[in-house]
Amino acid sequence: MLRKKIAAIIEGALDQCRAEGTIPHDLHISPFIEIPREEGNGDYSSNIAFSLAPKLRKSPQEIAGILIRTMTLGGICEKIEPAGKGFINFYIKDRTWQDDLRLVCDQGISVLYPDAGMGKKVLIEFVSSNPTGPLHIGHGRGAAVGDVLAHILNRTGYHVVREYYVNDAGRQIETLGESTYLRWKELQGEKIDEYPKHLYQGEYVRDIAALLAEKGIKIPETEGESVKVMSVFASDEVMKGIVADLEAFGVHFDNYFRETSLFDRNAVNETLEFLKKKDYAYEKDEALWFRTSLFEKDEDRVLVKSDGEKTYFASDIAYHRDKFYRGFDILIDLWGSDHHGYIPRMKASIEALGKDKDALKVLLIQFVTLLKDGKPVGMSTRSGEFTTLREVMDEVGRDAARFFFLMRKCDAHLEFDLDLAKKTSNENPVYYVQYAHARIESIFRVAGENGFDMESVKNADVSLLSVKEEISLIKGILQFYAVLDGSARSFEPHRITFYLLELVGKFHSYYNKTRVLVDDAGITSARLLLLRILQEVIRDGLQILGVSAPDKM
Repeated sequence: MLRKKIAAIIEGALDQCRAEGTIPHDLHISPFIEIPREEGNGDYSSNIAFSLAPKLRKSPQEIAGILIRTMTLGGICEKIEPAGKGFINFYIKDRTWQDDLRLVCDQGISVLYPDAGMGKKVLIEFVSSNPTGPLHIGHGRGAAVGDVLAHILNRTGYHVVREYYVNDAGRQIETLGESTYLRWKELQGEKIDEYPKHLYQGEYVRDIAALLAEKGIKIPETEGESVKVMSVFASDEVMKGIVADLEAFGVHFDNYFRETSLFDRNAVNETLEFLKKKDYAYEKDEALWFRTSLFEKDEDRVLVKSDGEKTYFASDIAYHRDKFYRGFDILIDLWGSDHHGYIPRMKASIEALGKDKDALKVLLIQFVTLLKDGKPVGMSTRSGEFTTLREVMDEVGRDAARFFFLMRKCDAHLEFDLDLAKKTSNENPVYYVQYAHARIESIFRVAGENGFDMESVKNADVSLLSVKEEISLIKGILQFYAVLDGSARSFEPHRITFYLLELVGKFHSYYNKTRVLVDDAGITSARLLLLRILQEVIRDGLQILGVSAPDKM
């Protein structure tokens, strides 16, 4: 909101300079406006002078001086000053901050939701773990990032659909069937001398094999047919467990899209024929290849092997083609960091389909290391060690798990401290934020017990909020708009986590220095109004993260 007003001040100065001949009439540059990192550098800053310098052949400092001389305060600025080697800093009046707080009070915090998406349709596909075993902590991080990003995009003007791609075709499903078959034979009393290392080793395979009899599944007489039956049964059972774990984690998908449906509808063959007609696919060594090198600095890739088996790449192209057919403008895929090399060929395939390759946004999810007693937890299922998402949730709770998964950028390695996540003190980041929400609620309870009518608070005089820490809190509240906007445009959900930690830090500092309930009813009302809006923003931020906002702790 204020950025637009600052931009208008800058544009007004540019127009004045054009009228005076200082700047050419045909020179137009959109001003970049940011919030300075250091408090002493104003409330907003612009580098417009640096952008103009090479075009005007003058120093940024000289240009900044020219622009400032033609600027008006616009009714919102206390002062406008040059800084450094050409930055322009804007200092906002307290009254402006107070008026914007009143606006949020009157219209609700949805006024802080930017319309970054402008109605664009987004399909965000995440987790998409093969249905061959339970979700591990890496999947959990991807689930948290994808889910929170979907929440952010929904709040900022996008129409979002969440999708899980179920890889229920291919060799890995057959391997799961073979694994289940051997465990089933063991349960029938047959001695297996050596369980092959290439098969799935987890105890969950034995549990699935035991379910065959429990559910009365008819087992064919031949091994080949038995493996087929068990492949379908086992992958379905694993998928049930995955869905249950995701639901417990607070992640709900709109669609579970099965890879087999692409083959059932002949979509893979149709896509391959499309690529061949465009001459983007060719035959060599009895295999079918995609001309990746036409579009990206990457070698050509196999679509169909010499034995006729289609690669994952072939069905992935068909899947993304289907996404575009469904009318989505932006496709967001969350992949493990080890899939980095897969991005160029998928971008190339998007171009081959006649679409803008930038319509595909790929976020890479880096590895997670669990720490206990300050040491990495081994990756096994032995007692006291944690590998699955369910085990971590059981250990620290859903709130802490989700919050901690969002403590860093998704493409950065994350250390998840299990001991810290369980602490009930301000050392624990999620506790620190939740406690702020509960502490504010406690203040409201005390106010009510002292006869304060909380409904009348909405009519409080915001001009009475003049203490430095109060203005700082107002700025923090209003920054929610910029944080949401930046998170949506950069696809970085961790910004919400950082923002909440900074915001509640301001609140705790204010609480320790300032009495909210004082003898002056007007000041008390104003402070309660400030805290009411602050609590709503904290609650909304936690809701975006999928974390609860308790009233008592």
